[in-house]
Order: sequence, then structure tokens, then C-alpha cells
Amino acid sequence: MIERYRTWLYAPLDHPDRCLRALTSDADQVIWDLEDAVDESSKESARETLTSLLGTSLSRTPWVRINGLDTPWGLKDLQSVAAFGSKAPRWVVPKASRKTVQTLQSVGIGGQWLLIIETAEGLLDILNGPVQAWDIPGEVRLAFGSLDYRNDIGAQETSDESELLMPRSLIVLASRRWRWDPPIDAVIPSIHDTEALRDSASRGRSLGFGGKMIIHPRQILPVHQVYEPTAQEIAWAHEVISASQSHGTVQVEGAMVDRPVVARARQILADAQ
Repeated sequence: MIERYRTWLYAPLDHPDRCLRALTSDADQVIWDLEDAVDESSKESARETLTSLLGTSLSRTPWVRINGLDTPWGLKDLQSVAAFGSKAPRWVVPKASRKTVQTLQSVGIGGQWLLIIETAEGLLDILNGPVQAWDIPGEVRLAFGSLDYRNDIGAQETSDESELLMPRSLIVLASRRWRWDPPIDAVIPSIHDTEALRDSASRGRSLGFGGKMIIHPRQILPVHQVYEPTAQEIAWAHEVISASQSHGTVQVEGAMVDRPVVARARQILADAQ
């Protein structure tokens, strides 16, 4: 079965019951959280909960968002989980920047990494310098943390998220530059505003994001629906592929069918499967 990445559901590690329930949800990926969802007074006990859970038989492998590597807890999180070796989960690193990556390089732990860009420093770092500056053992993917990003630059939240257009676009471009998989878009804090969630997910998808982080199971279905090709898109893609088999110049819905159009049609059909 092909692993999917449309939805990334957070669950706080100071609530182990929620963490286990998240694994049985329809979310494509699950992130157990040691950072923002856990109060400072509970950091150590949450890490103990994590190691305890990892010692059990899990239905699938979660990701773990560690604390920032510039905090008293980040490296301890990394080292305690790495001790599980091949059973270690995948990693989510907050406030990623070149300094963060240098720390990860010095630790030398491999695996799968989701690096969250949440500051102006991180955004500018990912756009500049050689690829070696971001060379971490394993697979790397970017994510966007819009809440901290707004705070960092002093931006005001708008209903159409216009203040996020530039950083979102640059994160997509950086992912493409380094030949990483499409990045993952930021959470929507309101679990009841389905319209805002759909709108935000649609903007992210249109810009080139591959999925969205979410904070509640009720957000799973709306995001899945946004990231699934529509029946109209699938029908168009089939028509394009069929037309491309013909000789000579062809059109579909009044538009010329050339190589980029065919490539787009094939991608839609692949996503639909």
C-alpha cells in the first residue's frame, strides 16, 4: 500500500490515550507532540510516556515532534527516542533553521525528517546556501508553521491568509530546489470552522503543498476531500491522455494538449489512485 501524506494529525504526549486513538484514525500520518501541546512542567513526564509507548506494539509508526533544539528538552528528546534504533519513529523538528540542521548533523541520527519552517531566519536559510547545509542523514521534507511565523514577523492574520502567500510559495520553491517531496501546510486552530479549513487547504494545494497538518480528527475528511482530485479533474485527465494518443495537434476543452498538459493529467490520475 502506498503511504499517503494528505493529513498529519497532532496528538499531545501528555495524553497517551489520545496518541493511541490517533493511530487508529483515518489520518494519513500521526504526529505525537512533545512541544507546543505539552506544558513545560510536563515535558519530562511526556518524554517518559513516549518511551513507554514506543516499547509497546503499535499499529503504525508515528512521527514525534521534539522540542526546539535550543531548549533544555530538545536534545534529550532526540537522544531518548533514537535509543529505540530501528523502532524509532520519524522526526518533526520545530523552528528549523541552518543552526538547527547543524545540530542534527553533529548528532548524526538518521531517519525521516519533517522540518517546520516557522521563522524569518528559517525561511531565508532554506533559500540560501548549498544543499550540503541541509544534508541530514535520511529523508527530508519541509512543513510550514504559520502561527509562529506570524508572531515572528509581526504579521496580522487575515481571512484570506494573504500574509502567508509569500512564505508558502517560497517553501514550495525551496522543496523543489532541493528535490524534496512537496511540503506540508500549516494547521488551522479552529476545529469548528470547516469553511476556513477547506479554504486554507485549497490555497495550500493550489500553491504546491502535498498535505496539511491538523489538530483534530474532525479536520481529516475536509482536508482529504480538498487533496483528492475531483470527478471533473479525473474526467479531464482521462480525456487528455486519450487525446494525446492521437497524431497531430489536438485540443481538450479548447486548450492545446502538449507535454506539460499530459504530465499534469498523469499526475491527477496517479493521485486519484
